[in-house]
Amino acid sequence: MDITNFKGAIFDLDGTLLDSMHIWHDVDEEFFRRRNLKVTKEYVDIIKNMHLPAAAVYTKEKYNIKESVEEIVDEWLELCAQGYLTNVDLKDGVYEYLKSLHDKGIKMAFATASEKVVCEETLKNHGIFDFFSASAYVSEINIGKTEPDIYLLASERIGISPEDCIVFEDIIEGIRGAKKGGFTTCGVYDKSSAKDEDEIRKVADYYIKSFEELL
Repeated sequence: MDITNFKGAIFDLDGTLLDSMHIWHDVDEEFFRRRNLKVTKEYVDIIKNMHLPAAAVYTKEKYNIKESVEEIVDEWLELCAQGYLTNVDLKDGVYEYLKSLHDKGIKMAFATASEKVVCEETLKNHGIFDFFSASAYVSEINIGKTEPDIYLLASERIGISPEDCIVFEDIIEGIRGAKKGGFTTCGVYDKSSAKDEDEIRKVADYYIKSFEELL
């Protein structure tokens, strides 16, 4: 597979670079268990593109949670923080691929719906944080990944136009959002989004099971 004709690269984190989706599953399960509720597929599909405050608003309203939005977010962060530091690995080939792009002078950014306090320490612990020239968080713009805004912000911050950037994403909503912005896209396999693999393959310009394919 020849994915070489780009000047900038934008990466999602959870499910794309980080094998971390199980952490959020565990957070949801524990949060709901404490309230004698059950996590549903519908709920997961709705909140997966939201940043935490928006997801907390939705959760509070849908399930009539007594805690404030801020308290819900704090509880989620507390539940996931230790997991990110101790139980999240890079997906196969990620370090080597990012280093190869960095060594070639390719500008890179990550664009994520996760919170800064959660993910940056994880990237530093795995030795990849310094490969990135910029970051973009959904929480900065309050618009989910179904729209191109987060990717446009990332490309602006690395100074590379969308037509010269590739976006790596594991979810179909992110692929569609990036395509709206004029980006080349590469779908990345993750167990959590495996049900959408056929659709991602149709929409994305490229698709990989592992970054090892690009080395």
